[in-house]
Order: sequence, then structure tokens, then C-alpha cells
Amino acid sequence: MKAEMTSCPTHQIWAKMAANTNGKRLSCNDSDLDSNEKRRTRAQTRKIRSEIFENPSKTTMTFMTWDVDPIVTQHIYDDLGVREILVEDDIVEKLRPTPPIMVNNGLFPPKPRKVETFHSHPGESRLRPLQQTTPCRWMSQKHHRQKNDATAGQVPWERLSDELLLSVFSWLNKRDLSRCMMVCSRWHNVGLDESLWGRIDLSGKALRPAALGYLVARGVAVLRLARTDVCSPVFHDEMGLNCMSVQECPLKLQYLDLSMCNIEVSSVNEILRLCCRLVKLSLESCSVSGETLRYIGQCTDLDTLNLAMCTGVEEDHEAMAYMMQQCHKLTSLNIAWTNLNYPTLAAAVSNLPRSLEHLNLSGFRSLLTDEAVFMVVQRCPGLIELDVSDSSLLTPTTLETLINGLLSLRHLALSRCYHINTAYLVNLGAMQKLSTLEVFGILCEIGIANLRELMPRVKVNTRLFSTVARPTTGCRWTSIWGLKCPNM
Repeated sequence: MKAEMTSCPTHQIWAKMAANTNGKRLSCNDSDLDSNEKRRTRAQTRKIRSEIFENPSKTTMTFMTWDVDPIVTQHIYDDLGVREILVEDDIVEKLRPTPPIMVNNGLFPPKPRKVETFHSHPGESRLRPLQQTTPCRWMSQKHHRQKNDATAGQVPWERLSDELLLSVFSWLNKRDLSRCMMVCSRWHNVGLDESLWGRIDLSGKALRPAALGYLVARGVAVLRLARTDVCSPVFHDEMGLNCMSVQECPLKLQYLDLSMCNIEVSSVNEILRLCCRLVKLSLESCSVSGETLRYIGQCTDLDTLNLAMCTGVEEDHEAMAYMMQQCHKLTSLNIAWTNLNYPTLAAAVSNLPRSLEHLNLSGFRSLLTDEAVFMVVQRCPGLIELDVSDSSLLTPTTLETLINGLLSLRHLALSRCYHINTAYLVNLGAMQKLSTLEVFGILCEIGIANLRELMPRVKVNTRLFSTVARPTTGCRWTSIWGLKCPNM
């Protein structure tokens, strides 16, 4: 067989280099060329290689056509069992196209290139690699700079989900949280979540009109307003809460402390009108009315009520009776120093809930009698703590009533009950569960020492003030009823 080959200039260069190299090698082997001739041979080889690499576009394109030797053609046909079909030469060329064969002209295998077909004139087809334009250095830097400028306006906070943003807000105090809510509408909506406003302490602050209404509408459950100045109105007309009933829009307040708060009676009624879920309430030293007591009666789950030193309910015995009857779950009640008249006090004592465990009736100097104490014992036999201090009408009969009726009593306060004979105080030692006894103003120092010797189990005069139903006691100034409230 024979092959006809046509090559391009690059192929000729390779052939020349191979011939020179082979020739030199043969001459070197025959005549032992010296080192100078070897260096010249190497220099020529490098020159030829540099010419090849300087013209990378001149890729060798070798077109090879194959044919059979005419001498052996008949023998091959006989072996195959075929005979030759005589056709014209131009038809044979059309039936047998010549495929192009790529031959590399470098020392290393070429990288794969994308090729495209182009036609210089009709009937001619060639292949050439695609020319990929590589941007210059300044263009790439400019593109990178434009990409950075496009992403520079994207705030990383926007990529956070609402859950992660809510977790971040939970670590802020209420003042910083209020400022964050003014950043954008999304932060405002996330900041309104009820979990962020569960407990708030505004004690000692001065609130503008309607500020308290917007605050409690966010789902506040524990609110401390001790010694706070609250301006009327509590709810703005735009909120639409003034015309709603407690069934339509109940607030979620459960713990409310208004002790010594500078607030009007109408504002107190505005708040309590929409609070039917209250569990603990303190209105110490506040001005209230009979309407206030009726709103308190709506809180059927109320278990702690502090009305110490309140004014305005001295003569409304019907509202007092209604409140006591409705709040049948009360366990702690403090109505000390409320200046109630006798009908109102009788209405309160005769309607006390049987679930009561802590009761403070101190301050009724000329109203609380032995008969009233007997009624208390009959209504609340499970009392644990009782304070009847500053009741000058009580006699030793009250001690006999307490010893026989209150078997679970642990804390008893009889301070400044001057009509009780001190000799009868020793009889209180018969109460097995009594642990503390307050008798300030009755005994002198020697009498107190003798009483402690006679009743070693009982602690005498350990509490200066009563803690019944009070939200804050001792050094816990930032908590109400044992729940810590973060200060705003």
C-alpha cells in the first residue's frame, strides 16, 4: 500500500530538524565530534524549536489519502470474493471524502480548542479554533469594581430571617428596641412581637398621654408602674379601644403594679375595664371608686389584691360586696388603712372567699371588733397569715378565737392592740404552727425577752411592715411578686 501526503511549512520544519538531528547524531557516533560541534547541534535544535513556538497559529494540517497498490489489487479482491467496479475518477472522489487529520507541531500535547467551520468561497470548508477575547487587566478590575459597587448597597441585616432578627432584638432593652423599630417597616413589624414586650418596668417615669395605651396594646403581661406619673388619657381615640368592651379587645395584662402611682381615677378605670386576665393587682395609695371595684370583679382569676391605703371606697359597700363575691379565687388580700366605714367593712368581712390564706385588716382602730374577727375565722379557716394591728377594740377573746379556729396560722400581727392583756399572749404558744408574732407597742424590752423564753419556737417582732399582697418586698426593687422586670 502507498500513501500520498502533503504537508504545510511547519511539517517541513519538523522534517528538516529531524534530518539535521539524525545526521548529526550519526556523524557524532561515527567520528566522535568534539564538544563544540555538540553545542552547535544543540543551538540549531533550539533555533528550530523557537521558530515553531513563535508561529503557534501555523498548526500542521496534514491531509492523507489512502489507495491500494494496483499490482496486488486483484489478489485482494479474489481473497474478499468481490470484483472491482469500474467508475469514473470524479465519482470515486465524491464517494470517498478525505477526512482532515490534526498533527501537533509542539513538544507537548495541544489543549482542546473549540472549532468552527468557515467558508472562504463556495465548495471549500476549513476548521479553525475559536478566538476567545480575554479582557485586559484594567477591564477585569473595572468589572470587579462594578460588581462590588452593585453589592455595596445590600445590608447584611436584610439577609437575616425574622426569627434570627427576633432573637437579636430579645437581647436589647426596651429603649433600644423602640429605636430599632424606627429603622424600617420590617424591623417595626418584628419589634411588635409579643415575646419582646412581656415584662416592662416603668417605675419612676413620666408617661405622656396615650403612651401607656400604645405600650400595653403590644401584649404586655407584667407591668410595673410604681411611683409613675401617667397622664390622661391612657388610650388614644385613634386606637378605638375606648368604645370596645372587654370581650372584644381584652388586654393581656396579668401582673399590674400601680403602687403609689400618680394617676387619675378615670385612667385607672380605663385600664381595668379591658383587663379581665389579671392575676395579681396592686393599687396601693391610689384613688379608686366603686366603679373600679366592679371592674376588679371582672377578673375572676385574681388571686392577689392590694388595696392598702386606697381612698374613694369608704361608703360603697355594694361594690365591695360584689368584688368579694366575684373574686372567689383570692388567696392574698390587703385592705389595710382604707378608712372604710362599718357597713363597707362588714360587707368585705362577710363576703371573704374561703380560699383566702393571707389577710391584712390593720388600721381599723375603732371598727374592727371581736365579732368581725370571729366572722373572719368562720369564713377563712385556712388562713396562714393574719394582720389585725392597730385595732384598739380587740380583746383577749380574739386570742381564744384564733387559737381554736385557725389551726394553720403561722404569722400573726397584734401590734398596738392595747386592749389585749399581755398575760394572755403566752396562750398563743398552744398554736403548733405559729412561727412569728408581731407585738410592737404592747410589750417593753423585758416583756419581749420573757415572751421569747416562754415561747422558744416563735420569733417575736421580726417584721416591721406587712408583706401581704405587696408586689415588692425587701431588696427586690426590680421584681414584682417574684418576677423580674427589666427596667426601661
